[in-house]
Amino acid sequence: MSASPKPTPRPKTRTRILEACKSLFNERGPVAVTTAEIAAAVGIQEGNLHYHFNRKEQILEALFSDFEQALRSVAVADAGPAPGRYAAYLNGWFGLMWDWRCFYRDSAVVYSLAPGLRGRLEALNNELQGQVLRVLESMVAAGLLKASRRQLDELIVNAWIVSTYWIDYLRSRRGVDSVLREHIDWGAAQVLSLFAPYLTEQGNAEVGIGAAPAGA
Repeated sequence: MSASPKPTPRPKTRTRILEACKSLFNERGPVAVTTAEIAAAVGIQEGNLHYHFNRKEQILEALFSDFEQALRSVAVADAGPAPGRYAAYLNGWFGLMWDWRCFYRDSAVVYSLAPGLRGRLEALNNELQGQVLRVLESMVAAGLLKASRRQLDELIVNAWIVSTYWIDYLRSRRGVDSVLREHIDWGAAQVLSLFAPYLTEQGNAEVGIGAAPAGA
């Protein structure tokens, strides 16, 4: 008679707290969520919650550490040479935006509650833009993009602006109060459109934007 499989260990309380906070903050924002709601979602007493995190600032800092790791994973992802990998790489940033939309949608509130995160985000952005540049340079080397170093730098800045402030645009210009996944996909298409003037015919086939080849 074979032995019964061992039950999967339950995640530690701290991990469960952060998972619940990420879900709640993504849904409603960090200000709207109370500590009582967090404790109820985890299935613990508020006192136990305060044992792990005394303030929302500490929760946001811990979540931001996970966010940092996720950003780095996307930035250094292998973007080639398999067909479609560059398009997947570029779209990966918007998948991340959906998973961590509380940091994009509620950035002003987040940095008000946890002001120390501003410096961390600035350093992280500088690091990750360097990683993105290396990917774009590899696209140039592979004959997918036709762009100078200056044009690549400008492309990165413009793509970063659209990516970072896309949810703000949806709210301020389109009246979108509840961001859905299709809104994020729309933003990804907007970023991909920035690449259209620089794509070669081969690059257009690889990325699949449907734009005219560069120089046409």
